[in-house]
Amino acid sequence: MNDFLFYALKSIAALGLFALVYRMLLGKEGNFPMRRLYLLSSILLAMILPFFNYSFSKTGYTIPTVVLDEIVVYGNGIRLIRDTSIFPLGKMIQLIYFAVAGILFTRILINMALVLWKSQKIEPEKTEDINLYLIKDKNISYSFFRNIFIGQTANKAEMERIIAHEKIHARQLHSVDVLIAEFLTALFWFNPLMWWYRNEIKNVHEYLADQGALENGFDRKEYQITLLEHLIGSASLSITNNFNYSLIKNRIAMMNKGKNVRKNLWKAMMLIPVSLIIAFAFSCTEKSTTGMDNNAPDKSDSKTAYFQVEQMPEFPGGFDALRHEIAKNLVYPKEARDHGVSGRVFVQFVVDKDGNIVTGDEEYTIYDESKKESSTIGNVVVAAYKPAENSPVENTEPYVELLKKEAVRVISSLPKFEKVGMQDGKAVAVAFTIPINFALQ
Repeated sequence: MNDFLFYALKSIAALGLFALVYRMLLGKEGNFPMRRLYLLSSILLAMILPFFNYSFSKTGYTIPTVVLDEIVVYGNGIRLIRDTSIFPLGKMIQLIYFAVAGILFTRILINMALVLWKSQKIEPEKTEDINLYLIKDKNISYSFFRNIFIGQTANKAEMERIIAHEKIHARQLHSVDVLIAEFLTALFWFNPLMWWYRNEIKNVHEYLADQGALENGFDRKEYQITLLEHLIGSASLSITNNFNYSLIKNRIAMMNKGKNVRKNLWKAMMLIPVSLIIAFAFSCTEKSTTGMDNNAPDKSDSKTAYFQVEQMPEFPGGFDALRHEIAKNLVYPKEARDHGVSGRVFVQFVVDKDGNIVTGDEEYTIYDESKKESSTIGNVVVAAYKPAENSPVENTEPYVELLKKEAVRVISSLPKFEKVGMQDGKAVAVAFTIPINFALQ
């Protein structure tokens, strides 16, 4: 769940920066092909960039990536298991996400089915490479791929202008853009910028179609009058391009706007370096250099462990049972409690390829497959300690040590895991980190 949330946050931030660049450099420009290309490429880049990582070094200790839910033991003996994910109600959030996404995907499929149904119901008129469907007593006009649907309320001259407009949509394959935007919006519906991109892509389609229709020789004023007359009473589907779509004021303003290609060439040239900077920024990650070996260890080495593997080790009853087992055996050290010492102890341990907790003096080289990083660990160890805000900090070392020893004791006494970690079809050792919170209140 956390991985998806971090991915979503990074994609939202990337999309926001791309949108800002678009607004600053292209938002009011008449270079509509460039605007279309930028919108499509940036929306796809924002979805892909979070998957790529360029690592740079930073000195310091990094806690491994597999962190189990926090266990809390209070001074009065009460024990709790706390979800350390960003959102404790992870399952509820997943349910809401998939419910909304399912509704949006269903809407897209229904709209596509309606277009197909209409195309089967009406006999089309073949005009070059376009299928033209005339709908009686309807003031509508829209296109879907090579299919154009037009109401018969327009006169002959108006219909010629409308058909010229819709042919641009059909021949430039605007429906492909629309479907990409619709499916991505359904998948990332929680991102408000995705909805803005979806609408802006459709706006640019209308600018392109208006521009293409006027280049065919139609009078500008007569075309604009047709645009106004066929705005009222229109209807279309979200997956289609329609003659009446978008704010008429903006479309008319764009028709009257000169291209000024040479004057605004510098803006187009700025897009490449700015986009590369954004792409680089969102693919960078920090890499710890303390105790790290940048060379991947030999996977055949019996003393190699991993942070993430294809099949993680499984405790009898699952990870919930593991956390309950740890919580059941934890005891808040009396001396630490009496002196008001409290805080979080992050315990790191290895489950070997036989399913046992490693408790000997042997060292394991832990390898992170995703980050191509490694470190060493021996026995059950305390990776970090973070004192509570109200915990004393002076002369507390002996009591902090008691907390650490208790955490290590409980982890070291865990029973054998029933399933071992598997990587490339072989049993391997896997490292875990679990936070144990000793709290007085």
